[in-house]
Amino acid sequence: MITAARGPRLYLAAVGLLLLGQGLAGLLVRATGRDPHAATRLLSDPMHSTIHLVWGIAMLLVLTRHDAGLDRATLLAFGVFYVGFLALGLLVHHPFGMQIDGKENAFHAIVGPLALIVWVIARRPAEE
Repeated sequence: MITAARGPRLYLAAVGLLLLGQGLAGLLVRATGRDPHAATRLLSDPMHSTIHLVWGIAMLLVLTRHDAGLDRATLLAFGVFYVGFLALGLLVHHPFGMQIDGKENAFHAIVGPLALIVWVIARRPAEE
């Protein structure tokens, strides 16, 4: 069973690994001289890939601290950032030159609000 204490760590591990993998893949494909966004919709432009890479690394590093408060703070920061990223992607065509389109917005619409939901659940006092 996923508890309020384990939920944040599971989320940070799963999404951190996903973002790390996507960010690395996007940058590696770019390093080979290919356009990652054209190669597959799963890979992004360099700035977007770098954002994913940085968040992925940060989330995984947070897990090494074994600090529930830091886990929750990271969830909140990530959730707010990605909901903002979603809003920006919906309001501005290719914000800051990033190739953010429908599939990227759909991903942001899942990971951002889900982080906030996990954060809210994690803040609840443990039931006895």
